[in-house]
Amino acid sequence: MENALSQTMVTKSDGRIVSFDPNKIIKTLRKVGADEQAISLVLQQTYKVLHEGISTKKIYESVFRNLKKMDKSLAGRYNLKKAIFALGPSGFPFEKYVGSLFIAEEYSVKTGITVSGKCVNHEVDIVAENTSEMNMMECKFHSNQKSYCSVQHSLYVRARFWDIERKSEQDDTCLPRKFFGWLVTNTRFSTDAITYGTCSGLRMMSWDFPLNSSLKDRIDRLGLHPVTSIISLSQKEKRELLARNIVLCQSLNAEILESLGITGTRIPDIIRESASLCRRINETHIK
Repeated sequence: MENALSQTMVTKSDGRIVSFDPNKIIKTLRKVGADEQAISLVLQQTYKVLHEGISTKKIYESVFRNLKKMDKSLAGRYNLKKAIFALGPSGFPFEKYVGSLFIAEEYSVKTGITVSGKCVNHEVDIVAENTSEMNMMECKFHSNQKSYCSVQHSLYVRARFWDIERKSEQDDTCLPRKFFGWLVTNTRFSTDAITYGTCSGLRMMSWDFPLNSSLKDRIDRLGLHPVTSIISLSQKEKRELLARNIVLCQSLNAEILESLGITGTRIPDIIRESASLCRRINETHIK
């Protein structure tokens, strides 16, 4: 049966028609910490909805829906990309969230500050520093997954950070520390953007770039999921948390949840889900 279903043609978001590949689902589910029994059950349910021409979006929704029934924390990890989109629309929660990833890596972090360049002053989204590095970051948040950072973004950001770096060298303010300018986005970079950024020494991070150090990789490694990943919270409750500058699920406690008007068994249920969601994958039983 599986061999026959693998010949089913599915429609990707860009309109391309490709063969259904169950191994992609299996690989993704293993990455989010699902055991083999859960993977088998999800696949069985996926095969029930599979038909010729079905969109990959419908397949994703089916997998997500069935994961929610089994384990909400697994569903939250599986839905991570959409949870990052839910940090919008302003972009400020995304900046704070990215900053939190660097705090977890023992950097001192500031957000939304003005920095002097050799020629002009610059608004910098994130400054992450330690004894050996000074990292300054421009964050480009997109509400639409089809949006991306083009080479123009790389050119603009690289020029800004060159101006800041020249001023720092002139004042010896960050010597002997190394200075790095960054362009960070929640979607993707164009090929030219990556080519120019890499050539010019601009550090870059998107949802899936660079390999092993992408936004998704850092989140999985650190176990720092946003509050928007928590299935048990309503959209209104998530928006209220973001409005209060609470972006990490590990920041939640009973007092915060009570202040949102949440009562009863929902509080311990949300806290348990949050703790499970934010557990690092390598700390689970998955090999």
